[in-house]
Amino acid sequence: MNVTEQRWHVLMAHRPRLLALAARMGAGADAEDVVQDALLRTATFANLMEERAWPFLATVTARLVVDHHRRTARDQLLSRHAALMPRPQEFEEAVADGDEARRAATLIARLDPEIRHLLCLRMEGATWVQIGSARGESAAAVEMRYRRATAPVRRAVNRAAGSRK
Repeated sequence: MNVTEQRWHVLMAHRPRLLALAARMGAGADAEDVVQDALLRTATFANLMEERAWPFLATVTARLVVDHHRRTARDQLLSRHAALMPRPQEFEEAVADGDEARRAATLIARLDPEIRHLLCLRMEGATWVQIGSARGESAAAVEMRYRRATAPVRRAVNRAAGSRK
């Protein structure tokens, strides 16, 4: 038996106690998942001494149960507030959104290649400061040129969206 298998056997010996701990802390039906996650996290911990396995496992399990409670409470809160829940999109809305996207794509294709490049950079998460510094310009200048060039696209898409409401 190699060191990894030996370590796993030592950790698995604590599994029944961990299940009891997770159940006492209120993990309920998710106790198995919590314990399995704790065992996997502990197994990958490089500097764990065998005599410290139980306290370490107990701590990891307790923290995972607390995380489980927080997640459950957040989900319950969201479910009580219908406005916060994502609602399924109506078929008509989906079709209209697709139409908007096609109209916007047509208008964007007509933009200057430089502006289309700026649009791609922004979609990839680049900030105005990053784009400006790469181009040797101020962030404000790049942003202003971009906004002026894309204003007709925004107006056309907003006009189309307003006409369907």
